[in-house]
Amino acid sequence: MDWHVSWSKERKPLVHTVLVLVLSSALLFSGEWMTGPAANLALSLFYYPFHKLRQNIERLSHAADDNAALSATVVDLSTRLQFYGEILEENRRRRTLLGFTPPLGFRIVPTEVVGVYGAGIPNTVVINLGAKNSLSVNQTVISRDGVAGRVAKVMNEYSVVYLLTEPRCRVSARVKRSREQGIIRYQLGRGMYFDNCPQGGDVVIGDTIITSGLGGVFPEGLVVGTVRSVESQEGDFFYDVALDPTVNFNGIDELYVLMMEQ
Repeated sequence: MDWHVSWSKERKPLVHTVLVLVLSSALLFSGEWMTGPAANLALSLFYYPFHKLRQNIERLSHAADDNAALSATVVDLSTRLQFYGEILEENRRRRTLLGFTPPLGFRIVPTEVVGVYGAGIPNTVVINLGAKNSLSVNQTVISRDGVAGRVAKVMNEYSVVYLLTEPRCRVSARVKRSREQGIIRYQLGRGMYFDNCPQGGDVVIGDTIITSGLGGVFPEGLVVGTVRSVESQEGDFFYDVALDPTVNFNGIDELYVLMMEQ
């Protein structure tokens, strides 16, 4: 009895396979003798399961293709959203700048920064406008927050801009509240400071420093920074006035050239 059961379990898959082959051959070579109910029964028992299996495999293949297409669409849409988000942010920044009234006789020309240079903090940038765009040396360059620097060298399609963090870029300036005069300088390790402001002059922490218009480079009235500290040393003629620039030189992304109206 045990031998019979074991034999049946071992031989059952083989018997099933043989029956499938026999009936398949019969269907192929039977001609017209297997028709009607017999043929339908054979198809139902042996062909239909394999046909359903094939259909399921094809559905899975189509589903995999659909999933791959959907994944590609999601990636594309995500990229587009990031791109459009950057455009919206750029528009927001430029709308902010629209509230800025350029000095009389000047207009604002937007530029793109294509190169940033400097050790520790950027002091020079390259912009995508040049001589063919009517740029010239010493034109004032601003950001949406205030004075950024001046044009130092002009090529045909590009220009080099010295930022206020470049020691060669000095600005004649004054205290907006008291009109106390001085010069804005930058020194690595010291930062930006308001030089040549005499002791006894009217300058306090929190004062806004703007361009004075003297020297003929920067137009009058542009914001440069705010006073962070005012210190005096015995025997010195001038205050030591430290400034916080209004422009974040580590985060410059867009600049604008102040160009004289023709």
